Amino acid sequence: MRERVYNLQQTIQSLQIQGKYGEVIEPCYQLLQAATDAGDRQLQMEAYASFALCFYKLGDTKDAFHYIEQHAILCENHGTKEDYMYSYHIFHLLYAYTGNYGRARHVLETGIELAEQLENRRLVSENSSELSFVLCQLGEYAEALEAAKRGARIAALEDPYCPYLVLKATLASARACMGLGDFSAAEGLLETVMRDPLLPSYDAEVVQSWRLLADIQLEQGKTEESLASLEQAAERAQTFQDHQQLKQILQQQIRLCGKTGDFGRGFTIQQKYIGLLEDLQRQEISNEAMKLEMKVKLRELEKQANTDFLTGVASRRALEDTARKWLADPTETMQNIVCIAFDIDNLKKVNDTYGHPFGDQVIRKVAATCSSLLRKNDRTGRIGGDEFVAILRDITFQDACRTARRMLDAVTAIRLECNGEYVPLTLSIGVAESQNGRITDYSMLYHKADIALYKAKNGGKNQVVCYK
Repeated sequence: MRERVYNLQQTIQSLQIQGKYGEVIEPCYQLLQAATDAGDRQLQMEAYASFALCFYKLGDTKDAFHYIEQHAILCENHGTKEDYMYSYHIFHLLYAYTGNYGRARHVLETGIELAEQLENRRLVSENSSELSFVLCQLGEYAEALEAAKRGARIAALEDPYCPYLVLKATLASARACMGLGDFSAAEGLLETVMRDPLLPSYDAEVVQSWRLLADIQLEQGKTEESLASLEQAAERAQTFQDHQQLKQILQQQIRLCGKTGDFGRGFTIQQKYIGLLEDLQRQEISNEAMKLEMKVKLRELEKQANTDFLTGVASRRALEDTARKWLADPTETMQNIVCIAFDIDNLKKVNDTYGHPFGDQVIRKVAATCSSLLRKNDRTGRIGGDEFVAILRDITFQDACRTARRMLDAVTAIRLECNGEYVPLTLSIGVAESQNGRITDYSMLYHKADIALYKAKNGGKNQVVCYK
């Protein structure tokens, strides 16, 4: 299991580095399946985060938001501050991608505050530079410059020294200076970035640098040089398949050609733009087919995780999650919630005498019989070999105890034959209530039902005990 998970993690990381996001979905699905089978919440969060990043890179923000929201939900109950930071990072990417820079600013500022608490200088610096970009989009250039400077200051303190952080902060400073109209400072900072031998290693920063240079050149009246710089940016964006950037660059080139009257070049670029749109359409169709297949698999995985494989009733985890939700929901807490815990009496003896296949038949029959006596919105789950729990809401304790007795009578009336003889079946049942909101913890409610079940067992089995 550990080796398989490790190999999946390595595969996902390798494909992400290569930019093969369409191929990342399958190993992500396998990782989520392994995490679900093991009940490993941390691994589930990792899988959801990888899904979110993958769909973001494929341009599907709807699914990306869905998976990072799943990540955030798990964070609430099982996550660390580091997990929250990862959520904020991806949320910021998604908000920025969709042009919701106000929300992007908010999650970045929250993420920076959290990174400062954790003394994670790297993330403080990187997110400060990202915040500078977002502030530029909002027209807050002075604040953008301050954020970039903070990113640079903190990058200088990072141990070991990380030149990428310095490069990113310097580029952010250049962009902010451009927005403030200080073209000389912007040009000087950008020159520092473009002379950096590390720059070619970072595709996104290369594209941003050429685009910023094109903007500066355009402000200086150097239209030809600006078009040439945009061509460099387009080539690099195409190399690492950043279609969003490439689309923006081609649009900018077409506008510039229109202004200069260079219709020949404009026509050539227009053809590239049309080709890009056709490629994007084909990719979208391919991605939709792939996503549909993955969604079917994910729904099946979710169903498997929430369903007991032998009986078809809820799994222990699904039942407990539902019970906790009911007990914690303010709209439910004033309703009475009842827990019915029941065991099949003498199942071990049945297995030893008639064999485990027949014992499994008994378990399935009991589960189906008891579930059929509950209301539509009640839940039954199998929590062990012969152990079950039913949770009922908005019901009086007296009615719940009567339901438990009907369950016992129905199981006693079951006629299952093995080797020519009928095998008698009985239950031991314990019932406890939340007392109209006085009990809000599922563990406590189940504990009381379990005490009543224990009394039923010790009292001779084949009976219902209601906790008082």
